[in-house]
Amino acid sequence: MINSNRPNENRDMTYPGKPEQLKLFMSGTEWQDDVTHSTDGPIDTVWKKKEAQARVPDSQHHYVPHGAGLYESMEKHGFDRSKSLNSTPTIVIEQSPSGKQYRRVQTEGHHRVAAAAAVERDTGKPVYIPTNYYDDTPAARKRKREWKEKDVLDGWSRDR
Repeated sequence: MINSNRPNENRDMTYPGKPEQLKLFMSGTEWQDDVTHSTDGPIDTVWKKKEAQARVPDSQHHYVPHGAGLYESMEKHGFDRSKSLNSTPTIVIEQSPSGKQYRRVQTEGHHRVAAAAAVERDTGKPVYIPTNYYDDTPAARKRKREWKEKDVLDGWSRDR
C-alpha cells in the first residue's frame, strides 16, 4: 500500500535516476528514518512490533519470539556481527510502481534495527549497524546487464 492516511507509512521518495550511496554505518534511528517501506508490514507499525519482540529476554525455559534478547545484547555489546544468526540488515532500493519515485525497502534485520534504535532512545548512545543494500532500480539492472555483457566479451567472468 503506497498511499495511506497514516503518517510515515510507506512514503515514496522522488526518484533521481540513481539513488545515492548510503553511509557505511547508520545508527538504528538513522536507519529507521531512511527506510520508506518494509517487507514485514506497514512501516509505521512494524518498528513498534519488532522492538517489543527484541525487548523480550532471551530464555531457554519458555517460548520466546523471534528476535528475543536483541535489545539486551545491543545494549551491552552494540551490533556484533559474530552474534548475528541471520543476515545483516538490508535495504533494497527499488522503483515505485509509477516509475517516478523510488523506495527503500527494509527486507532483513528488522529486529536488529528496532533494538538499536530503542537502545539509542533509552541510553542516548547510538548503536551503529553496517549498511547492506541492494539497488534494484531499472538503471541498476541495466548497468549490471552491461557489466555482464562486457565481462563475457572480455572473456572474463566474476564467477571464476
